[in-house]
Amino acid sequence: MMRRLCMVLLISVPMSTLADVVVMQNGDRLTGTVDSISGGRLLLTTQYAGGIPIDLAAIATLETEGSFQVNTGSNKVVGRFAVEDGEQILVGDNGSLSVELASVQRAGNSNLRLASLGSEWSSRADVSLIISNGNSDTESLNTLIESVLKRDTVEHAVSLLVSKEEAEDVSTKDQFDLDYGYKRFLSDKWYASGNAEYFTDELKGIDERITLGAGVGYQFWDDSFGAFSTDLGISAVREDLAGQTESNPALRWGLAYNRFFLSKQLEFFHKQSVLFIPDSDRGEVLSSSTGLRYALNDRIDSTARVDLNHETKPTPGNGKTDVTYTLGIGVKF
Repeated sequence: MMRRLCMVLLISVPMSTLADVVVMQNGDRLTGTVDSISGGRLLLTTQYAGGIPIDLAAIATLETEGSFQVNTGSNKVVGRFAVEDGEQILVGDNGSLSVELASVQRAGNSNLRLASLGSEWSSRADVSLIISNGNSDTESLNTLIESVLKRDTVEHAVSLLVSKEEAEDVSTKDQFDLDYGYKRFLSDKWYASGNAEYFTDELKGIDERITLGAGVGYQFWDDSFGAFSTDLGISAVREDLAGQTESNPALRWGLAYNRFFLSKQLEFFHKQSVLFIPDSDRGEVLSSSTGLRYALNDRIDSTARVDLNHETKPTPGNGKTDVTYTLGIGVKF
C-alpha cells in the first residue's frame, strides 16, 4: 500500500517543479536547467538536446528553481525567476521585483565553494597529432588532459601535458608535465592551497623537477561565465639538472582564468605558475598555457593553444624560452 502511495505522489508531481521552465511567445514549453543569460540570449541545458541558446525576445515567461545574480542595467539583484498573475518577477530575499526578460543584460549562477554544496567532476582532453612525409619526416604529438573534482568546500585539479616532436628520427622536443592542485575554501573567496608538480625536459637538461608547496589563494569569481583565481605560497624544489641534483626553497605564484563568450560557444583560458628560486644559479621559472576553445557540440571543441616555458637562467647551452603552438581537437567527458 505504501509503495503504491509513493508512486501516485511521484506521478502527481508536476514536471515543472522538477526543472526550470521556459514558455515561448508561440506557446511552446521547454524544460531543462537555465545556465546563464548574456548577449540577449538564454542558455538552457537539456538532457535531450544539450545546450540550447534562446533569444530573450522569443520568451514569454521564465521560471527557475535556483537563484541568479541578475544585472538589468539599472538593477543588480539576486533572485529566482518566477511568474505571478501572468507577470514575470524576480523573487529574492527582500521580496519580489517585476522584471522584463528583454532588459536582463546578464544572469548567472555563483559557484563559490561555500555558496554551493554537492559534488561535481569534469574532465577534458586536448589532442594534436601531426605526421608529415615527403622531403622530411616529421611527427608531433601534443596532449593535455585535465580533470577537476569539486566537492563542497574542497577542489582537486590534475593536469597532464605531454609534448613530443621528432624530425628525421631525431627527437626535437620531449616534455612531460604532471601537476596537481588543491583548494580548501575557508570562506566564499579565500582558500588554502597546495600543489605538486613533476616535470621533465631532458633535451633542455632538466632530467627531473619535483615541486611541493602550500600557500593561500583568493577566488575573485567562479560563476556561469568563467572563473578567476590566484594563489601565493612557499615551495620546495628538487631538480636533477644535467646529472647534478639541487634542492632549493622557492616562492610560487599561480593564476587561473577562463571566460565564456557567445552563449558558451567560445572560451578564452589562461593558466600559469611562476617559481622564484632565490639560488643565484636558477632565477625564475615560468610555465603557462593560453588559448581559445570553440564548441562544436556539447562534447567536442576545436582548440588553439600556446604553451610557454621560460627560465631566466637555463642550463648551459639551452635557450631561455620554449614555445609550443597547438591546434587540435578537445573532448569533454
